[in-house]
Amino acid sequence: MPTNKALMVGSERSGKPSYASLRVGRLPNRLLVDALDLLDVREGRALDIGAGPLNDTRFLLQAGLSVDAVDTDPLILSAAAMLKDRRLNAIVDDIRNVRIARGAYLLIVAIHVLPFLRRADVPSIMSSIINGLRSNGVLCCTFFGVNDGWAQRRPHMNFLSRSEIDCLFPQLRPIEISELEYDGAEANDSPKRWHIFRCILRK
Repeated sequence: MPTNKALMVGSERSGKPSYASLRVGRLPNRLLVDALDLLDVREGRALDIGAGPLNDTRFLLQAGLSVDAVDTDPLILSAAAMLKDRRLNAIVDDIRNVRIARGAYLLIVAIHVLPFLRRADVPSIMSSIINGLRSNGVLCCTFFGVNDGWAQRRPHMNFLSRSEIDCLFPQLRPIEISELEYDGAEANDSPKRWHIFRCILRK
């Protein structure tokens, strides 16, 4: 069975470890834990966008859900092989290339991945995500705000205001939209100013 170290080495590109490899073995995101508590049933499918080393996916499987996990990093395949769970469908692709079936998912998770889309792609991806939710399904996602430390340095990403975020999902009922600003670090421990919107919404 591959070890966590094997996962990290297998995902290195150009001599640098990928973001996903730096997150191997972490606990599920607290926002996802809170979102899962909102589900009335635990039988159905979940979509984990930007699944990386499958930390959140593993939590969803343990909760009884089948999971479609999507990430551009091939590390996802090694991580899936370690789990050996037939309910897991690991997909190496950009979410912009993945067809999200209408009404397919009880829960959709997109944590720290949507900000890496081009701004012009965000409305169409959000529309696909919302259409993919079942009635009463839950969306758990994050966005980066305009005060984020990367906002002036990464023009290929998107950084949104609260009002812009509110306009992305008028069809959903907000359960939580919280805003955090703090000084922290990137995955590689470089210092960074974070400005994050944490969102849980129900269809």
